Amino acid sequence: MSADGLPAVAAALEAGRRDGVAPALSAAVRHRGALVHHGCHGQVPAPEPRPLRPGDLFDVASLTKVLATTTLAAQAVSEGTVRLDEPLARWLPGFAAAGKGAVTPRQLLAHTSGLPWWRPYHQALPAEPDPARRRAAVIEALLAEPLEAPPATRVVYSDPGFMALGLGLEAALGERLPALFEARVAAPLGLRDTFFVDALDPAATAARAAGRVFAPTRDEGVRGLRQGTVDDDNAWALGGAAGHAGLFSTALDVAAIGQAWLDALEERPSVVPAGAARRFALRDDAPSSSRALGWDTRSPEGSTLGEWLGRGPRGALGHLGFTGCSLWLDLDAGLVAVLLTNHVHPAGSDRARIHGLRRRFHDAVARDLGLAG
Repeated sequence: MSADGLPAVAAALEAGRRDGVAPALSAAVRHRGALVHHGCHGQVPAPEPRPLRPGDLFDVASLTKVLATTTLAAQAVSEGTVRLDEPLARWLPGFAAAGKGAVTPRQLLAHTSGLPWWRPYHQALPAEPDPARRRAAVIEALLAEPLEAPPATRVVYSDPGFMALGLGLEAALGERLPALFEARVAAPLGLRDTFFVDALDPAATAARAAGRVFAPTRDEGVRGLRQGTVDDDNAWALGGAAGHAGLFSTALDVAAIGQAWLDALEERPSVVPAGAARRFALRDDAPSSSRALGWDTRSPEGSTLGEWLGRGPRGALGHLGFTGCSLWLDLDAGLVAVLLTNHVHPAGSDRARIHGLRRRFHDAVARDLGLAG
């Protein structure tokens, strides 16, 4: 089967482009280890508009949580450098402030820490031109954030929780996230198109971004058009690299990391340690939770996975990104399904429209691969 060999998938994405769900869309599907589809639809400014190409980069937003932060956490847990059920403050002492001293990496990964879903930390120094000073102000505000509920008593998806987890991994592993991701994930997998746009290392960022074209995201507020700079304001204020957002990538590279998780869960060689992968893939035992560690699972009431995927006994692991991206793994089918879009360009998200496209995309994958019904 050729790389663009799923006709229903191609039709679903082309319809999404025609309907204005996103100006640029790319998909990659791997089945039983083989790439069975890779397609690009729509256009990007470069600087004049031209068709989207396979190497053009998308801001994958909260997919950073699983591609980078959760993967690094699994490695650190396997190595014994980080322990899931010890306080994060052991590695990040300032995190103990405001009643957070007992919060653990497990709770941060499962979104049961008691932290809020979001805070505008980027407003701490809104006019500060120095990225290092902006980052310091955001970290100070994050460490001072109090809990809204006792740990392990509720499930609330939390960007601040993953921001803190990213900082804890940096402290435990001795480097910042861009270097950790490159050394531990991107380089071993041979990924050339996945990286943080790091304002604290402008020379390295300039070298990586040279000649690259980025799909634009929002055009609003004092920052104006976000193209080649992270869409998320808190990640931007942290210098462009954070535990919750900041990665740029392509559909093929995202699929490669998804495949690494599938390989680990099947006991095949992988950058993801097999034992940690099994632990992280278990749904958390918090009441009414659909979360595993870092990952989401198919929820009983419905899912952007559509009608057919993820219904086998082993289920599915996945995550969404605000910019219009998604990654889902169907564990029974040995399937990796990646959809990258810049749906938020230029004015923000319409959740009903992007969720509808996600469901149609996954249903098309299932039909083309004989998994429907």
